Amino acid sequence: MFTIHNTEKVSIDLVFITLPEASLSLWLIAAFVLGGLLGFMLSTVAVVALKARLMGSQRKINATSKELDQLRTASLKDAA
Repeated sequence: MFTIHNTEKVSIDLVFITLPEASLSLWLIAAFVLGGLLGFMLSTVAVVALKARLMGSQRKINATSKELDQLRTASLKDAA
């Protein structure tokens, strides 16, 4: 129904370039798909960056836990 009601031809002027004439429904669907793809790509970059930070923090936690365990066992050995 959407494409049937939006059949008039329009050309898109993007200041530096003018896109060829096509139906309004085609341009709207193309903009929707392009926006979805760009949003997906940007969110993927953000998720990868956050996962990298999380892994770095987990490595720090593991190292700190090992150091704390070593200090605890060292103080027990010194007390005996």
